[in-house]
Amino acid sequence: MGIAQSGVAFRPTNPIQDIQAFISQLFGQSAVEIPHPNRGEFDIRNQGDVMVELFDDVCFISNGDLVWELLADPNADMQPLSRRLGSPAYLLAFCHYDSGGSFGYAVMENGVRTRTRLQTTDIAELPPLIESGEPQQFESAWLSATSYLEEDEDSPPEEWERVYRLGDQEVTEDWLTAHMLGEGLEANFGVCPWTTDATPTCHFFQLHSK
Repeated sequence: MGIAQSGVAFRPTNPIQDIQAFISQLFGQSAVEIPHPNRGEFDIRNQGDVMVELFDDVCFISNGDLVWELLADPNADMQPLSRRLGSPAYLLAFCHYDSGGSFGYAVMENGVRTRTRLQTTDIAELPPLIESGEPQQFESAWLSATSYLEEDEDSPPEEWERVYRLGDQEVTEDWLTAHMLGEGLEANFGVCPWTTDATPTCHFFQLHSK
């Protein structure tokens, strides 16, 4: 089953006492909590659908519109989002869209955006890869890993796929950013929502104009 998740990961500066009020303030809209929805009735790629996952002291707030422009434009100001989240020391905005082939992250440390990487497939207004800032520690090993072109007799050499190898792991170029995102979430927050066996506390909201 494909993964479609996009949003922010952070450790709240102070405990969130009223999650519904927090989400309303974050989006500037009235957030109404709903029961756990059926998959076909809820999708964080919809403007009004928001999912919150709490893993101990780590909070994931998922909504595609919340972060897409910040990922697509490394010069976009992340400060307003950071302030609404309580100015966490380390903020990671991310997207992981299997079906569309879009994966990326933007990192803000102590109020300063330090890194952006967005890899996309067939989005006319965007190049295949957007990068800014110095690679994070969780990226460095993969970005300096050895690689080779996987030969395919049915395709010309310019279409052969590059494969990165690190230890006994191999990752194709198309999935490199996705793989690094997962490792980055694990390294900085101890959990990646779509690979963990841990069960978070979940809240689902629908946004309505005030």
